[in-house]
Amino acid sequence: MTKRFIQTKDLPKTLWCDDSKVMSLPTMLVDQWKKLLEANNLDGMALTEAEKGFVGGVTKEDNDKHLAWRYNGSCSRIILSLLDPHHHLSEVADTYASIFSGNKVFLADLPCGSGAASISILSTLAELRKEGVVPRLPLKIVIVAGEISETAREYYEYQLEALKPLLDEQAIWIEYKLVHWNVLDPICTANLTQELILKSQNCNTRLLLISNFTGFLEASNNWTLARVQLDQIFLHSRDKQSAAIWIEPQKKKVIPFMEKITTWFYRLFDSVLNLPNADKDIYATTESKCKQTIKEGMFPVRLTVVRFNLPQGKS
Repeated sequence: MTKRFIQTKDLPKTLWCDDSKVMSLPTMLVDQWKKLLEANNLDGMALTEAEKGFVGGVTKEDNDKHLAWRYNGSCSRIILSLLDPHHHLSEVADTYASIFSGNKVFLADLPCGSGAASISILSTLAELRKEGVVPRLPLKIVIVAGEISETAREYYEYQLEALKPLLDEQAIWIEYKLVHWNVLDPICTANLTQELILKSQNCNTRLLLISNFTGFLEASNNWTLARVQLDQIFLHSRDKQSAAIWIEPQKKKVIPFMEKITTWFYRLFDSVLNLPNADKDIYATTESKCKQTIKEGMFPVRLTVVRFNLPQGKS
């Protein structure tokens, strides 16, 4: 039987209603998000309808709009991939299970934006421990997050600091480093890579988590320009127990892009992967409904995800 992070029947009602098949965001995540919105006078904007076609950007205005309109959607995709209540992403859920089982874990969050990916993982782990679903084994998580927007990094740090005492109660301790990162800039990427190497030392497991990146990489000639930098990040993220998870919204352009990065990945690691017998990437889609946190009602959650084992290679 395939290992699972947690069985659907054991999911707490605070995260999943098995009768209505609707998920909920962790209370501690929602509370910190609301405080962040209020602190930046964005709580009113969060009650309004998002501009049609808005996906985000690097300016403060773009980041404010994304925090108000899209942040809960980004969080819900990460949590759906972690809990996988519909059993569509078994191998992805197993990756989370293996990596966050305890000890010292390294998490690279790229591009981190305002922190949706890491904050979702941390708050969900804490909620599961609080509800007695998983044991409260000592867990230290070392995070290196890269992001081009200073505003987004500030919002990310605000939430991490607010969550620290709540995580401490569940025997989860975090250490983090937020890095200015432009994927098109080789110097920025060299600086980021150095942090990945230094901070991941003595960690038992490693996860490279990439999310909400397709829109940028598919624009203009960005994928071609970014590929050599991503080569370096993936090559320096390898270890005995290391994996990468890439999560995107479920859109028409995403599936061809996932096929593109899968081809790129196997070419990059061709010398250490013994195809077709090597562990294959797990590419899948899933969807669910999530309870609104500020407005009334529900919203759809749809994601596309690919998982790679990162081969260490021969010594």
